[in-house]
Parts: sequence; C-alpha cells; structure tokens
Amino acid sequence: MAYIIYNSDNSTILANIANGDIDDSTTSLDLIGKNVDNYGQYFNNDLVKLLTNFASPAGNEPRSPQVGQLWFNSTTKRLTVYDGTSFKPTYGAVVSGTESITTSTGDLWYDTINSQLKIWNGYSYKLIGPSVSGLYGKFGIDIPNSAIRDYDTNVPKTVGIIYSYGRSMAVFNTSSFLMSANDSATYLGSYNTQTLVSGLTIANNLDIRGEFLIKGENQVSSNKILTASFDISSYGDPADPDVPTAKSNIEAGNIAISNMLALVYSTSTNTYFSIQFPANSDARVTCFYNGAASVRRFHLVRDPLHASIMMWRWWDLYYSTTLSSYTNIVAL
Repeated sequence: MAYIIYNSDNSTILANIANGDIDDSTTSLDLIGKNVDNYGQYFNNDLVKLLTNFASPAGNEPRSPQVGQLWFNSTTKRLTVYDGTSFKPTYGAVVSGTESITTSTGDLWYDTINSQLKIWNGYSYKLIGPSVSGLYGKFGIDIPNSAIRDYDTNVPKTVGIIYSYGRSMAVFNTSSFLMSANDSATYLGSYNTQTLVSGLTIANNLDIRGEFLIKGENQVSSNKILTASFDISSYGDPADPDVPTAKSNIEAGNIAISNMLALVYSTSTNTYFSIQFPANSDARVTCFYNGAASVRRFHLVRDPLHASIMMWRWWDLYYSTTLSSYTNIVAL
C-alpha cells in the first residue's frame, strides 16, 4: 500500500510513495516508502539534515525547498528561511548585488554594488545611506584613514576630512599644527609639511560667487583695495624726457589698464559676473615697463558723462618733477 504524504496544511498532497520506493526529489529529505530495505540509514540521514538545518555552502542550497524551510548558509554563517522564491536571512539585512523580492515592510537590503543600505517601505526600497553610491567614491566628512599627528610633537590631532568623489578636498581640525609631508600629500595634494589653521584648510582653489563675509563684514565693500599687475611696455615710456610724449604714453597706459580692470574687477552685474564691486573701491596696479616696476592707483567712480555707468578712473595723486604735473604713478 502506497504512502500518501500531505503538506503541512494537511490538505495538499505532497507525494505519493509506492511500496519499496524512496522519494528523493519532492523535498530536501529522503521520504521513505513501505518495506524499504535499510530504511534506518535514510531516516537517520534525514534527522542529521534537520538537526543542522541543511548546513551547506552558498550555491549548494537544499533541493526542492518548502516554504518556511530553514537553511544554514555555512559560507555567510547566516540562518535563512525559504519564502517561496529564495532563502532570506532570518535576521539582519539581505546582502546582495541585486534587489531582493520582498513583501515584508521593514526588510533591510545591503546593496553590495553601491555599498548602500536600503529598507523596504511596503512599495519599494528607500535609501538609508550613504546618500551617494560607493561607485563614485567617498563623499562628505569622515575621519582620516589613520591618525594624523603633529609633525613636531607626534601628538595625534582631532582631524576631519571632507571628501568628494573619493578625493580629499579640505581638512577640519580643532587646533593649529604642522602636518607631515606624507599626510599633506595624502589629504592636501602637497608633498611638503603644511601648517594647518585651527578650523578649515582647503586643499584647492576657493571661488566665491556671492558676498565674502568675515565676522559679518563684506570684504568686497567700499574702499577695499584690489590688486592686479599689467605690462605697459607697448604703451610707451612714462618717464620719457619728452614731456608731451610722456604724458600721452601715461594716458594711453591708463586707458588700457582701466579697460583691463573692468574685466578683472567687474563694474556691473551681468551674465559673466555675479558680483559688482561697489563705488569708491580702490585698485592698485603693479605696472612693468621693460622690467622696471611702478604702481598706478585707480578709483571706481561714475562716468561723468554717463551717470549710470561705473568706470575705473586714475587718481592724480603723485607729483612728478620730471613732468611738472600730477600723475597716478609712484615708483617702487
């Protein structure tokens, strides 16, 4: 007489085992029919499988698993349960490079491709963190890979590193100290010892598109001095003994410098400049004539003929005995 084996719901027939047969395909166990020789061996093997929760390496899951069946993954050292589709961890997060099919709100999934932890909210996986995929490298503030010490005292310092795309962009620290050449090369891109301030040290350029404030004060405000340099050799010698020629050379150089300053230090807000320097700002331009250096001073004022236009105009502040007149030039 055949054995009829029912599922755990006691209504669904799982297997029909004829006399003398052994069913080794319907489930992960060997189901024994009536009058099987040496049935005790099969029975004891099944007990060991149940005792160890079918312990086996990853990729060698139990055959023909049943919903609710336990399997100990000996590779990951995790106990899992079969949900009808795959074996899922009974605790912690699913660790996989592909999204897990789940119906349980609150299930965690560690995405090994992007190095991110996500949670199932009942409809989809929502990111817990980090906010940027690990494929793009480290982002945000983190501690250094190893202790950074004061080069002089060898005392460890409390330092934070700002990262973007895996590259260190700045260093936060609570006190000034001298950073070693090796640490400077790693975090600041400089192969020399570097003195770090108490606060923020930026490894690269600082480009300010808005107002630049120090202690609440705008550092690009009225009467702030700006500097630039310019080669005026092509505009003639301002020290030429020929007075009319020297004066015309000075005027030609001033016009050229004034136009150059309007490009370097904007006199208006437009598509190219997000900042307009305020009226009465000063500019001091270091000028070179065939290697000889001098300084010319300019002032940002309204154009006398066009009140709506700001212009850099030279200041007649310095008396020239050679020209017997005032110029905006002072020798270095």
